[in-house]
Amino acid sequence: MQVKELRQEIGVTQKRLAETSGLDFRWIQKVESGEINMENITVKRFFSLLKGISQCADDCDESRQIQIIREAYRNVHAIADSFNDNLKVTLGIQ
Repeated sequence: MQVKELRQEIGVTQKRLAETSGLDFRWIQKVESGEINMENITVKRFFSLLKGISQCADDCDESRQIQIIREAYRNVHAIADSFNDNLKVTLGIQ
């Protein structure tokens, strides 16, 4: 997920996204810089981040909101696939 690009497109600061999502400002910075891999975050944090982006996007026009939702949807599936693959490896399932 390109958090920085989405955040910039909806015109909010890292601080506002952190406040809206309930996540730590420094954590948002690390995600955007790539210090934290999105494939390794908890489901709770992932959905908190999506919720924050969604709430911030409410101020955008309707067509832009649809684009943001589509991007988030694609990323949810990519993260879920990665999680599923990692779980199979952990459990030794082929």
